[in-house]
Amino acid sequence: MGHKKVCLECKKAYSIYGRDITEEINLTCPQCGAKGILMPYRFRPPKKDDLKNWNLTMYLIENGFFYQHIYENHQYVNYPSNMDEAKIFVAKFRSQAFKIKD
Repeated sequence: MGHKKVCLECKKAYSIYGRDITEEINLTCPQCGAKGILMPYRFRPPKKDDLKNWNLTMYLIENGFFYQHIYENHQYVNYPSNMDEAKIFVAKFRSQAFKIKD
């Protein structure tokens, strides 16, 4: 299982296999040229036309949740499956979010 290069503009994900994640990876989208985001293998991209789940993904990323492991009481927490759950998730686990640089 490898990481994924994800383009939020095109709503596409490209698997990155057999590479050392510490080496530089070109995150430019081959289709539109936008800068992509490196996501862990845990991220399962929605289908291209599933706008509801792409919006959910974008909301989580904008709030610092890049599908990294999130814990509660020493147990992994599942990521939300809808926007209502996502709002609660973001508020509850904000301390575990990645800080996003502007």
